[in-house]
Amino acid sequence: MRNFFRVGLCPCRNYEEGAVEEAVKIAMDRSGGGPLLQDNVLIKANLLAPVRPELCVTTHPSILEGLVRWVKTNKPETKVTVSDSPGYLFSGQWPLFMENCGIRSLVEKHSCKVIPLNEEGFQEVSTPGSVMLEDIRIPVKVAEAGTLINVAKCKTHVETEITACLKNTFGYLDTPTRKRAHRSGSLRQLCDAILDVHLSRVPDWNLLDAVIGMEGYGPSHGKPRPMGWIIASENALAADVVAAFMMGYADPFSIPLLSSAARRAMGPTQRNEIELFGAKWEELPVPGFRKSPSALRRFIPTPLRGMAHTLVRLAPSWDADACIFCGACAAVCPLKAIHAGRKVLAIDRTICVGCLCCHEMCPTGAMAVKPNLLARLLLNNK
Repeated sequence: MRNFFRVGLCPCRNYEEGAVEEAVKIAMDRSGGGPLLQDNVLIKANLLAPVRPELCVTTHPSILEGLVRWVKTNKPETKVTVSDSPGYLFSGQWPLFMENCGIRSLVEKHSCKVIPLNEEGFQEVSTPGSVMLEDIRIPVKVAEAGTLINVAKCKTHVETEITACLKNTFGYLDTPTRKRAHRSGSLRQLCDAILDVHLSRVPDWNLLDAVIGMEGYGPSHGKPRPMGWIIASENALAADVVAAFMMGYADPFSIPLLSSAARRAMGPTQRNEIELFGAKWEELPVPGFRKSPSALRRFIPTPLRGMAHTLVRLAPSWDADACIFCGACAAVCPLKAIHAGRKVLAIDRTICVGCLCCHEMCPTGAMAVKPNLLARLLLNNK
């Protein structure tokens, strides 16, 4: 008998507080009612950088507030914590997140904790069926959460094409393990590492902020794009398939991360194994949505598709005029391929694997993405 994976959706056109609260409730109800709530609930947000909500880099605070209200309505006595592990450059700047991301109100209005995910340290876990990361260090708070709800932001990603529910759990990791996952330069291996992390503590439920997503050069330097939905599902892959379809992927399983998850039996293997509640497939795609440039790999002829990651290269390119010489790119590089001085920066192309972590973490966009010749030709002929 075929398994079906339920996804609940609710239209939501803006972040007005009352509208979001109602939409979160409806999406959770339509997705099957939400998880069994234990005495402590951990909400794992996407807080990549301490930037304003309107830039659409982070989970919008009204989505988080709507979910906290939903939890408190269903189990008033439960203790709620909202948390994430910020990107490398910002790991010691939690007060900036509280202010800039608009999440301080969660403490003031709802008396929930809003703290870094790693505040209580890490513990090593072994993940059955792991492919790339046999021993994984995840936060104690994640390992010991009674109920874990994964609240992601719907965005493009310059390496994995999209970042949504599956990719958001990669934020469990400590910095050394994140760097280890990026060192191979192989997209297939990176996808398997991301999925290993997801399996180290599978969320009890997933909620996706697709009210206003990000297109283009995500996850940190793309453009906000109205999408108009809140998505909920017990299964992260099912939610991500719906998000990818919204982004214009007629076949979401052509995205390597999603195809790897399907291959590893982490959810649906085809779109007709997903049951939508609250929407029809044909009303979901966002017209003209600009995919990540990494999506160019799918224009490679099928016999060469396995070589696409090598043939279509997206490399970091330094813009000296935009650089503030903060050193974030050098600190984040897993291969130590970037050498930053006071007024100069050098990239060792002989060891750079094109993981683009430097682009993701650059606060000013000075570390841009440069397509190689084949990628530029594909861009011009799309």
